Amino acid sequence: MSQPPKKNTTAWKKNESIIAKNPFLRAQRDKTEGFKPGSVINTGVNDEEYKANYDKIQWNKDKDKPKPKFKIRVNGKVINDEE
Repeated sequence: MSQPPKKNTTAWKKNESIIAKNPFLRAQRDKTEGFKPGSVINTGVNDEEYKANYDKIQWNKDKDKPKPKFKIRVNGKVINDEE
């Protein structure tokens, strides 16, 4: 029996891409690595209520927060001193 390829090698990446496409192989890999089968990242259920109210989600909570001011220095001299 041959050894599995080392992590992050070309052969390992090829195997992972094949495993990622097959649910049975993903479940077997998860089991051998000690995870519950199907323990992949899941964004949740996209039900009709979520889809209907998607536009109402407020993604940025700090819209009124002022942007930080930066000074750009080249060789120790301030270039854009706006103050």
